[in-house]
Amino acid sequence: MRLFRRQATHQKMLQAMNELVAGISSQSELLSQKFADVVAGIDNQTDLLNRKFEELHAGVDNQTNLLNRKFDQLFVGEDNQTDLINKKFGELIAAFGSQRDGFGRQPSVTTDQARHHFEETEARQSLMLDERTFNANHSAYSAKLVRNYPGKIFNLDARCTNSAFGELTKQAEGDQVPDGKWNKILGEALVEAASAPGAAQVFERQNYIENYMAELGRRYNASYMAGSVNLDNALFLYWLVRQAKPRTIVQCGACNGLSSAFMMLALAKNGPEGTLSIIDLPQVFDPDDSEWTKKGKTYGECIPEGKTTAWMVPDIYRDRLKVWNGNVKDLLSKMVDGINSIDLFFHDSDHTYGHMMAEFQEVKRKLAPGGLIVANDISWNSSLWDFADSHDVPAYNFKGIAGASFF
Repeated sequence: MRLFRRQATHQKMLQAMNELVAGISSQSELLSQKFADVVAGIDNQTDLLNRKFEELHAGVDNQTNLLNRKFDQLFVGEDNQTDLINKKFGELIAAFGSQRDGFGRQPSVTTDQARHHFEETEARQSLMLDERTFNANHSAYSAKLVRNYPGKIFNLDARCTNSAFGELTKQAEGDQVPDGKWNKILGEALVEAASAPGAAQVFERQNYIENYMAELGRRYNASYMAGSVNLDNALFLYWLVRQAKPRTIVQCGACNGLSSAFMMLALAKNGPEGTLSIIDLPQVFDPDDSEWTKKGKTYGECIPEGKTTAWMVPDIYRDRLKVWNGNVKDLLSKMVDGINSIDLFFHDSDHTYGHMMAEFQEVKRKLAPGGLIVANDISWNSSLWDFADSHDVPAYNFKGIAGASFF
């Protein structure tokens, strides 16, 4: 009996063990299946992630291509690039809204119209304005008088290690940089400049000036301009500063400071160092001075009442800006004496041949190797090209409105 019970117990134990083994096998198969599912899931997730990364990368490429296409569409087919980029700049600053201080209405007279009035006034003056200085708006004006050949690189074969000149020659076809090559360069420069700290303040102030000048025009039936530098010039300066990385910039003539503001934005993009020193005799509007309110008169330079030289430069960079108010003839030598080295000089004051040559010669004694001498309104005379020739360095004519010589 005991043997029977022992056998029954053994059978139960054996059955239980078999069931346990079967259960373990089932669990093992289940676990294996789960592991297989997990692995498959991981593979699916990996495939999914890979696809997402591929889609993301493709999206980035598409965005890059889209931006490039937008830039191409922005400029293609346009004959007057200056008008186009100024129009885009106008759209950009309009996004910041009008200022609310009595000059906040939409202008009825645009900057282009004011410039046109100025050019008409200039055209009525004589062809020769001063020795070797010519009126670019006169009907008898010829580019040969002042060697004003837009897009031309003078002294292309001269030895030059200037970094900005190196970048310029990448765009050249022979001794010419086709105007169309600047389309994308200036467009990208504008986008980059707009991302610099303080750029919004520049756009806001430009918007204020546009409205201010238009209101003055309506109020006094005259034409007022904020200065001779337009956005093309300012962006060319921005590009030069970004390429050359100057530490010390000296400027003669600034008015409201569109050029100054864009050079400062470029300095900010370059890093925390870099300064701008300006000499300027500000032409500030005074409603109590009858010379400012003559009916039908065209005023070439005008700073809003209560403002002063280069006020468009963002406030956050005031510690990097030095302004001397006075006549360049009296102050430039003293300023140059107090500077160890000049990396970039920008002329925008008296545009007579003799005065420009005097400025260039004064600055050259402190110009650093790899420095630049840049001038606005180069259509008036050949001083910049003649100066470059005398030092056997290359120079470039930007759109017939500005130029740079590379040392």
